[in-house]
Amino acid sequence: MNTQKPILVIVVEGEKFFNFFKNEVEKIWPSHSIYFLENYSGQVLYKFNYPANTDLLDFPYITEPSWKNYKEDIGYVWHLENMEVVKTDYSNTAILKSAEKIIFMSPYLCQVDAIAFEILINQTLGKADKPCLYCSAESFDREKIKLSMKNPVAVTDDFFQDSVRFYTAKRFFEYNFNFNSCVLFKPALQKAGILNSDFVFTKYVFQIFYALKNKSDFSFDDMFDMIYYWKGTGLYPEASSFYSDTIVQNLIDAGLIEDNGNGTEDNKHYDFTEKGKALFKFINPECWDIDMLGKLIVWQQNWPECKREMEDYLVQFFRKQMEFNG
Repeated sequence: MNTQKPILVIVVEGEKFFNFFKNEVEKIWPSHSIYFLENYSGQVLYKFNYPANTDLLDFPYITEPSWKNYKEDIGYVWHLENMEVVKTDYSNTAILKSAEKIIFMSPYLCQVDAIAFEILINQTLGKADKPCLYCSAESFDREKIKLSMKNPVAVTDDFFQDSVRFYTAKRFFEYNFNFNSCVLFKPALQKAGILNSDFVFTKYVFQIFYALKNKSDFSFDDMFDMIYYWKGTGLYPEASSFYSDTIVQNLIDAGLIEDNGNGTEDNKHYDFTEKGKALFKFINPECWDIDMLGKLIVWQQNWPECKREMEDYLVQFFRKQMEFNG
């Protein structure tokens, strides 16, 4: 990386954000060689790294989340020069290690973006003590964006760390729920003839599956509304997910539900397959907690003080299924 100027790396959620920043950053940091790094909030570059040898573990098994590279971290770094952005073949790790300054930049700061940035830094730099900053304009107004770039804030500030904590709680729950689910629901799935090795009862897939138990001829729109407006009993906050398409497709791919032909191309209708109906017999009905998703929001809001409560909940949830497995 041949440059006489110190390197500034600007981390953005995706290529679509370049135009919001590229016309201003060279004016604000004229003495730096500037690079953009795309860092998406989903599990694009990194994914959960689950323990490989489950035979050595005592279940239910609760541990801190671990991450691993999902794919090679090349193709996400762009160089900015004379207001033109050119893709490079630098890896994320190489450019971040070479950087004098690292800034996470977003027109608005979401919890999921904050945790994605923290994971990126931890996976590439490890324990390296390299200060990072962030800019959040809280809107797409160009003047506000310019003002935020001129006044970056350390990621150690309370607002950023509150966002990280909120999503750290969610990741802790998802990591442990998914891992235990892979192991402890496997006997039930096998007994019902569900042999898709990629299928996992994630928290939302499990909830929607059980919520549909006594229904037939349910539509995609029905499932979308349930997933997007998960009300529970009303004792906890309403939960929501943007991944209704993926959740429904997981149920279809596993052979749990099937198109019954009563709907339209835009709003198909479904029924449980025979395997889907059979699966209910092998799942402890006490595992279904309609308020699970709302409870998770409360835990997120009170993290890490509520960590022990979350751990106890997960242990009790999966112990019920372990005992039911026999």
